[in-house]
Amino acid sequence: MKKLTFLLLLITFNTYSQKTKPIYGIVIDSLGVVNDANIYNKNSNIGTNSTQKGDFKIYCKLGDTLVFSSVQHQTKEYIIKESSFVSFNFKIYLNLKTYELDEFELKKHNLLGVLALDVSQVKEVENEISAVSLGLPNAGIPKLKPIDRKIYTASTSNGPIPLDLIINTINGKIKRLKKQKKILEDNADVAELYSEFKFNLGADFKIAKEDEYRFLYYCRSDSSFIAARSKTKYEFINFLKLKAKEFNQLKND
Repeated sequence: MKKLTFLLLLITFNTYSQKTKPIYGIVIDSLGVVNDANIYNKNSNIGTNSTQKGDFKIYCKLGDTLVFSSVQHQTKEYIIKESSFVSFNFKIYLNLKTYELDEFELKKHNLLGVLALDVSQVKEVENEISAVSLGLPNAGIPKLKPIDRKIYTASTSNGPIPLDLIINTINGKIKRLKKQKKILEDNADVAELYSEFKFNLGADFKIAKEDEYRFLYYCRSDSSFIAARSKTKYEFINFLKLKAKEFNQLKND
């Protein structure tokens, strides 16, 4: 009995096998090829998957139904026809799934309703309305430093005749203020240089500890300092090395 059953199954399988043929195809969507799509023959219970290039091979017979499915795509069924066996790369087009989003309220701003997250957004909104955007007088002009305000006050006056300018030029006030401004700028530049190069002064430039600030003021007094400072850091270091050589030479003479 067992032999007879096995023989019948073998005959059925051979009969089905004689009618099946390989089908070669490619699975695509609106973005290109679809890899790892599942292809399943509902009649023979045989399945396969598309390759990285989207192509596949599966054995079918006329009238079989192939089911194409993918996580990102809508399932599609395809009934095998005579023409299916002709082409080596017949195309199966899958539609991408569309997902409906939960309903949300469209607001006239980008705020989320969470204070911790909305603070930065509020700042941006506030910045959009400013003295510059409103076109107010003197809007956008950089704020003067205290010494510059003193020079401006000493150099300007109301009326057609600049009396303050004349008086302060004669008594030397404007000259003293400009000298004071240069001292303040020199001090600021030297403080910045010391903060940036304090570890290089002794090791790289051979400047004694007690001469560090004198050396930096010496560099600042050079007429080419501002131009050298505007160049790359490598070029400015070469400028400092040259000035260090001059400084140490003058000190030893």
